[in-house]
Amino acid sequence: MAITGDHYVGTYAGHTLELVRNNWHKTLKLLIDGREVASESCALPHDMTLRGNLEVGGARHSVVAQSLVDRLVLTADSIEVDGQVVKLIKTK
Repeated sequence: MAITGDHYVGTYAGHTLELVRNNWHKTLKLLIDGREVASESCALPHDMTLRGNLEVGGARHSVVAQSLVDRLVLTADSIEVDGQVVKLIKTK
């Protein structure tokens, strides 16, 4: 985990999915195509699940982002679309 936060990016059917943790503002956000769809305060370490929806070709898909506490201050972060894990790249 970077001191200022983390930024993970993945793609699904040409859409950009992002999970952004900001340690200064103590927030975790899920963005789809650059638009915030869910957020939660993370002042203290705890497991978090953010949910959103993605429309692809007229079909709606469920997006679930998870940040699970691992060893008190580290986290394991992931994004799934309809239960399918999206490969994430840490950009920050």
